[in-house]
Amino acid sequence: MKGIEVHQLLSNFDYGDAISNEALELREVLRSRGYASNIYAKYIHPKVASDCLNYGKHRKRSNAENIAVFHHSIASEVSEYFRAIPDKKIMIYHNITPSRFFEPFDSGLAYLLKRGRDELKGFSSVPALALGDSTYNAEELKTLGYRNVAVLPLIINTGYLDEEPDEAVMRKYGDGGFTNVIFVGRVAPNKKFEDIIKAFSFYQRFINQSSRLFLVGSHKETERYYTALFGLVERLGAKNVVFTGHVTRRELTAYYRLAHLFLCMSEHEGFCAPLIEAMHFRIPVLAYCSSAVPETMGYAGVLFHEKRYEEVAELMDAVLKDPALKNRIIEAQTRRVGDFDRAKAGERFIEYVEAVSKTGAAGSGCAR
Repeated sequence: MKGIEVHQLLSNFDYGDAISNEALELREVLRSRGYASNIYAKYIHPKVASDCLNYGKHRKRSNAENIAVFHHSIASEVSEYFRAIPDKKIMIYHNITPSRFFEPFDSGLAYLLKRGRDELKGFSSVPALALGDSTYNAEELKTLGYRNVAVLPLIINTGYLDEEPDEAVMRKYGDGGFTNVIFVGRVAPNKKFEDIIKAFSFYQRFINQSSRLFLVGSHKETERYYTALFGLVERLGAKNVVFTGHVTRRELTAYYRLAHLFLCMSEHEGFCAPLIEAMHFRIPVLAYCSSAVPETMGYAGVLFHEKRYEEVAELMDAVLKDPALKNRIIEAQTRRVGDFDRAKAGERFIEYVEAVSKTGAAGSGCAR
């Protein structure tokens, strides 16, 4: 394989974003195996600019012998660039959120998501190999006519979560005897922050007044939804609801360290990396059973199938008050984190790369 280059293309390369973090992990895997490998994107967050190049610069590296790996998650001109280049192609599909979630709040973003899904339908003949980062995503590709489909679970390097927690966050929220409930994720309508707030409000009002809710994630480009959530908090009379906005890694670590329970109400996830992050911190996870969430949870955590807020609040209380139950949940979650072995996922990715490099397509023996 000497001389072959393997580069990655993304529409956005963001600080703290799960897809961007995976691109960094895959780049290290590729470089460790001797491949020249860079990351290219249209939008690059200033905090990670040293790790990424503008996608226009990829053209100088593009040729029929090299491999381009495209992370597909939204419509962008990068996808059309990927379609046109002569490189052998691998697509990693991270799912595209259905536009219906965004239509009440952001028609422009809803349009991009709809266009992305339409684009995905016509993209089936473009990559030699299409990888879903979950079986849920891979099955969607199959229904859209993609022939050579396999699963490559999201590579999660939990090492960065072991950094020292941010001192300011720990000082601000580290005392007072509060029970801290947490959710981590971009403030987006599909993640149903309103349902988290409603369940927490019931828990706080009727079960535990000394409780606090950390909603950790950026609200960039979702201001109308963010404003609506603030209004909901006020109408419900909920106290100590903390919207953190975008956080640094050390701040994220601090919020996880302070948390006693992770609550997820999302209705559309292609994987949901924060579930595994919470498990890494030995925080019991309660999650609504939807999309790829049960697949990511596996045999760990607690799944519920109906959004009856009072029952969710009672479930939260049961887990937090019963040490034996809590310990059983945490033990299973710790085993689950071990299932996402970084080295094994890296080796599988290299197998796919080598198969595509040899034949231009990963044959039936590579699909898993």
